[in-house]
Amino acid sequence: MGRWLRDGSGVLLVLCAIGALFHGVTQLRGHDYLASIVLTVTGLSLLRAGVELLRPSLGE
Repeated sequence: MGRWLRDGSGVLLVLCAIGALFHGVTQLRGHDYLASIVLTVTGLSLLRAGVELLRPSLGE
C-alpha cells in the first residue's frame, strides 16, 4: 500500500505541475508577467517534488 500511495501522489503532483505550467504560460503571459513567473516557479517546484516521489519506482 505504501508504494501505491507514493506512486499515486507522485503522479498527481506531476499532473498538477503540468497543469500549473500550462495555465501560467497560456492565460497569464499577456496580462500579468509577475503572476506568470510565480505560477511557473510553483509548477516547476511541484514537478520536481513529483519526480522525487516517483524516483524509486522508475529506478533512477
